[in-house]
Amino acid sequence: MARSQEKATVQKEDLPAVSKLSNELYGYIVRYRIISEDQNRFSHWAPIREVQIPEPTAVSGAVSLSGSILNVVWGDEENRPRYDIFVKFDGQQYFYHGTSPTHQYSVIVGAGATSVQVSIQIESTNKEFSEFLKIYESNLETIA
Repeated sequence: MARSQEKATVQKEDLPAVSKLSNELYGYIVRYRIISEDQNRFSHWAPIREVQIPEPTAVSGAVSLSGSILNVVWGDEENRPRYDIFVKFDGQQYFYHGTSPTHQYSVIVGAGATSVQVSIQIESTNKEFSEFLKIYESNLETIA
């Protein structure tokens, strides 16, 4: 007996990190496999497709500096599974500092730094700073 057409849905929380696409924007690179009913005779891989994501919505957050520890917290109504954290000291360029599964992150400020700024992005396979993926950016914090 032949099966009817089946639909598969991937939940948002099961999606991997976004990737940089061939057009330099961000999204998901997807491919699926169609298998015969008896699962042995033949199968077919679909062509690789790129699905662009909409621009992420900015969120609110806060930064507190306690001695040499900078704590940053942010909200996210979309409740994404992970976030990439970028930090810059003394007006330098942002650099990748880590990935967090929660809405908070702590950074130890190195000796000699006079200012620090933090940017939160949705997780990406490319660990590079992107204005497109940014959902929160702190003000420049002066270190006393």
